[in-house]
Amino acid sequence: MFGFLKRKKVDPRAKLIESIGTYDLPSFPAVVMRALRVIRSPDGTVAEVGDIIASDPNLSVRVLKLANSAGSPVGRRIGNVRHAVSMAGLANVESMVLGVGVQAALPTAPTRGFEASRFWRASARRAATARAFAQRLHPARAMESFTAALLQDMAVPLLAHKRGDSYDALLQAWHGGEDDLHDLEQQEFGWHHGDVATWVCNEWELSEGLAAMIGAHHGGEDDCPAGVALVGYLRETDEAPGLEELVEAAREKYGVPSDESVAAVNEGFAEGDELARMFA
Repeated sequence: MFGFLKRKKVDPRAKLIESIGTYDLPSFPAVVMRALRVIRSPDGTVAEVGDIIASDPNLSVRVLKLANSAGSPVGRRIGNVRHAVSMAGLANVESMVLGVGVQAALPTAPTRGFEASRFWRASARRAATARAFAQRLHPARAMESFTAALLQDMAVPLLAHKRGDSYDALLQAWHGGEDDLHDLEQQEFGWHHGDVATWVCNEWELSEGLAAMIGAHHGGEDDCPAGVALVGYLRETDEAPGLEELVEAAREKYGVPSDESVAAVNEGFAEGDELARMFA
């Protein structure tokens, strides 16, 4: 009887402004957007993508470093961008370009609770660990798991710089092992960094699938690959990494034996530390 009453749609930009204050979200690099459009186009070619990446020296260097990293699916030394794109495949190159683009767009200046090198090291570890779990649980989703895990905390640098001392206090509590960052944010603000990242993805015109995985990495397993959900337990510090919580969740939710989870984490951390050199 009340069919004429429609639920009001949430404006992602309004929610983003509400979360981070004055709206001055950094621009996503134009060269990255051009490369992503061609990669996602049914008519896009390896040569075209390679030429776009090669037109930007910084992007070229970083993509080559990623393609040659120990964590890359490419096994041998690659010397030029076209070769990198050809050897890695467009899906893998999309992940590389996204990672470079997001890093370039996010703040890097330190705050009391945020340190860029620590953040990207943790992100690289999560990405490689999520891929290690995906290769065991759902191999077809290994690359998207890597990308979503790399970017799942992409809102944290923004919030650290836009929310000031209130968010720094939450980060410091989280680093110290007090609760989960998601829970601390919900208690303090009524939203969590996954929500903000989803709105940022919308603003940057990233894929809806990636935005959904990032938004659901805390407790939304139906929308999120298992590996991405599991690495959400990992903190940025070595002292309280969240390993015990990850191993328990892997056993209870996905039937992964504890020794296999520890092996996946060790593998992911080793690859992630090598990958993190690219973000230094």
